Order: sequence, then structure tokens, then C-alpha cells
Amino acid sequence: MPSAPTLAAFAGASLMLILLPGPAMLFLVARGVAGGRRVGIMSALGVDSATATFVVATALGLTAVLATSALALSVVRFVGAGYLVWLGIGVLRRRGADAVTAVETPTAAPARQSDWTSWRQGYVVGIANPKVALFFLAFFPQFLDPARGSMTVQILVLGAVFVAIGTVFDTSYGALAGTISARMARRRAERNGSDQRSAKGRIAIGLTYIGLGGFTAATGTRAL
Repeated sequence: MPSAPTLAAFAGASLMLILLPGPAMLFLVARGVAGGRRVGIMSALGVDSATATFVVATALGLTAVLATSALALSVVRFVGAGYLVWLGIGVLRRRGADAVTAVETPTAAPARQSDWTSWRQGYVVGIANPKVALFFLAFFPQFLDPARGSMTVQILVLGAVFVAIGTVFDTSYGALAGTISARMARRRAERNGSDQRSAKGRIAIGLTYIGLGGFTAATGTRAL
């Protein structure tokens, strides 16, 4: 088990990294705006579940294998980029008030997105970014001490701290975006031109997804 000072130092470093704004934050904000508070929260849980998967893979040594394969890294990265672009196109093809509440498929009937769908979309986006695995390979060793026992256990403990901090902030981003979006929607409904504003919001959300997909394809990086 890591010592208390090590855990404290790791938690502080993790907090600073997680608070850095980046594409992950934009994705969760877009999800909250598109589907509401619950969708934003479930999407955040999906992203952080993917992070937890990478933690376990790091503890088992699987990420070291991934890091040695440029082809595997590229395939996973472009799958994630393509998925984000697909979500963006799905939003842009929708019409009316339901355009930002259901983006599972471009042709699906307008419906409130299920928790499973929201979680799955977040998980796919998170797991399709192998740079998270490479980050853990570089970050975790700085806080490991062979004298403290099993390295696998230490990685799992540190990873649990990282995921816990990330979950608190990620779900907050999604929930806050959903809450603000709902209030703005109510205000728009009281004014003229609400349909036009809704269309502009739909376009902005769709372009955000597509932009994130392009960013992922170009760099393969994402803020945790």
C-alpha cells in the first residue's frame, strides 16, 4: 500500500491534472447541454469507467503491450475520432427540439436517451483514447515504492484515487451543463424565435462533437 504522504502527493497532482480544461471537459459539457443533467452525468460515468479500465490494464501490464504497438494505438485512436464525428453528424441531421436530446443514431426516432446509451457513449469515447494508458505508464511509476509491497496493488490504489477525483469533477461538469441548458431552454420557450435559437444550439453541439473527433484524430490526446 502507498504511504499516506504518497497518497496525498498523488491526489494533489491528480487534482491539478484533472482540473486542466481540455477536450474531455468539452465533450461532457456538450453531452450535458445536448441531453440534460442526467445524460451528462451518465456520460461522465462512462468516461471514468474507461479510465478505470485503463488503470486495471496498467496494473496487469497490458498497457505496456499497447504502448509498443503503433498500429494498435492508431486503430483505437481513429475509432474514437470516428465515433465522435458520427455523433456530431447525428446531431446535425436532427430537427426541432428533439435534435439535442437523442444522438444515439442519426436516423433514430426522437426519444429520451437511456442511461445505458449515455454511459456507453462516454465509455467508448474514453476507451478509444490510448493516450490515457500511456499517461498512466509515465505518471504512476513516480509514486510507486517497491518497499511498500505489491506494485499491482499500489497501482490499483492510486488508480482508484485518480478515478474517484475524476468522477467527482466530470459528473459535476455534465450536471452543471445540463442544469444551465434546461434553464436556458425554459427562458427560450418564453420568447419569440425559440426554434431558431434551438437550431443554432444544435449546430453548435454537432460541430463540437465533430471538432473533438478531428482533434482526437490529429493528436490522439485528451485531458483527463
